[in-house]
Parts: sequence; C-alpha cells; structure tokens
Amino acid sequence: MIIIPAVDILGSKCVRLSMGDYDAKKIYELSPLEAALNWQKLGAKRLHLVDLDGAKSGNPENAGIIKDIIKSVNIPVEVGGGIRDDETVENYFNAGASYIVLGSILFKNIESVRRSLLKNKGKIIAGIDLYDEKIAVSGWKEFVEVPFAEAVKMFKNEYGIENFIITDIKKDGMLSGVNTELILKVARMGVEIIASGGVSGLSDIIRLKELNLPLLKGVIVGKALYDGKMDLKAVNEML
Repeated sequence: MIIIPAVDILGSKCVRLSMGDYDAKKIYELSPLEAALNWQKLGAKRLHLVDLDGAKSGNPENAGIIKDIIKSVNIPVEVGGGIRDDETVENYFNAGASYIVLGSILFKNIESVRRSLLKNKGKIIAGIDLYDEKIAVSGWKEFVEVPFAEAVKMFKNEYGIENFIITDIKKDGMLSGVNTELILKVARMGVEIIASGGVSGLSDIIRLKELNLPLLKGVIVGKALYDGKMDLKAVNEML
C-alpha cells in the first residue's frame, strides 16, 4: 500500500474541498506544480491529479497545468476530472500520464471511451464516488441508479477494468477517518482498490494497513498532508 498525495486543481489553484462542495474550498498558497514537486521531494511514489473545473464542466479545463506537472516530476501520475472521450485520454497518455481515472463518463456514455478501455488495460482506473453507497457523478452533483456493487462487477467483467478508486464523499476533506467497512466490502469483489476520503493522520494509515488486504494498493491523502497532520516521509518509512 502506498500513499498517493492528491493535487486538486480549481481555478488554476491548489485546493481541497469538503465533501465535494465547490463552495467549501480551502485554497493553498502552493501552486499545483509546487505542491506536486513538494510531495515528490518528500518521497511520494505516485500523484493523484484532479481537474475539479473539468469534473464539473466535462472538459479538460486545467490540462495545461496538469501536463506541466507530468513533465516536471519523475514519478507516476494518475489524472482525473473532465475526461469524457478517447481523444482526451490519448492526449494525457501522450503527455506522460501513467494512469487515467474515469468517473462520470463510465456511467453517462461509456461507449465514448470504449477504445481507450480496450487499448489501455491496466492503465485505466474507474473512480467510483459514493454518498451513502449511492454513486455520484458530474462533480458529485448528480446520482446514478446503478448499485455500486453491480457497477464494479460490470466494469470488471465487460470492460476489463481491474483498478478502482473508491471515495467516500461524506468523509472526503473532513479528516473524519477512513471508511474501512466500505473498503472491505469492495475488496471482497476481487478488484484492486485505492482508498480515498477521510484520512486524518497516521492512525488511519495504520488502520488500513492492519486490514491486511493485498488488493488495497494505495490510499489518496489530501487535507491531512496539506494541513500538516501527517508527515509523508515518516509514513512512507513506516510502510
């Protein structure tokens, strides 16, 4: 299990939202590029970049900033937000992204990324964002009716997606602790998981590690790192 620092970009700035609320954002002095370089310097093995403007609009609004970050770091980068077609996926891979995170489009028009799913097996991650286990899309402004267990099964069996980021929206940005019950539930589905939402500090990382789940490959951490509640270097040494 690795720690994956999040770099969330809104209006060209590095921010953290609370429960996905765009009106409840905390803006950090570090630019997105500075944040990425800082986490790399402190030992990050991978970065999670999110175009929050894109997640809402459906277009890659901050592609320039994201491509600059990819070019400036030498660790793997996963990119999500505003990716709605094969062309955008291809553009990010051509820019050097190691993984692409697809969310809303998988539920709204999966055919528009079918070619990418077939071509890039192992490099496409399905981002499933849950509010009380209901799937939220489009910047967490809409809900879909498909039960999340069925969605995971469909993406795995019909489209070959083996990697999932599971975000508990109610905990995201709240420093309220991770939802281990949800992680255990997804792990039983036989897919690789990256946990997201609620990490408040070292104790949460220890709780996740103690689950002893081989399929739990990483945990995305945002506010706990930015607010100094967790020391990335120290945690990496422990892992």
